[in-house]
Amino acid sequence: MQTLKLKDDVATQLQQVAEQTHLSANDLIKKLLCKYAVEEPPKKTLNDFFGILKDSPTFRGDPIEIQRKMRDEWD
Repeated sequence: MQTLKLKDDVATQLQQVAEQTHLSANDLIKKLLCKYAVEEPPKKTLNDFFGILKDSPTFRGDPIEIQRKMRDEWD
């Protein structure tokens, strides 16, 4: 069990909405968190992009040769 510290106005609003929906404050929070998890997909981080190009035809072959070709494009 965990105790949450809420500002008085937030606690009052939570209690009012819980009463209106005929739920306990705990059940209301649980319901809202489930809804939030469905509606808000998790944000992507840099780790989600590692390896994304590993099968790209652009990067197949010898890495040194790929670098040489890319550098030759700059000339």
